[in-house]
Amino acid sequence: MSTTLSRTDLHRTFLAMERHGGGFCARLAAAWYAADPGNKQRIEAAFPHLLEDFGPDSRYFYLQNN
Repeated sequence: MSTTLSRTDLHRTFLAMERHGGGFCARLAAAWYAADPGNKQRIEAAFPHLLEDFGPDSRYFYLQNN
């Protein structure tokens, strides 16, 4: 993802992952919600493709948030 997501967009992205992704995405989203700020950053850095797949440019993001 070329731009940094706002905290609100990250929350919405992980919510979309939790609701529209498979079991791994749902558990990863739960881990992100439970994580401290440093571990949130680690999760975000480790899975940029999922942020892309479920982020603001995805249909899941808008299904979830509009």
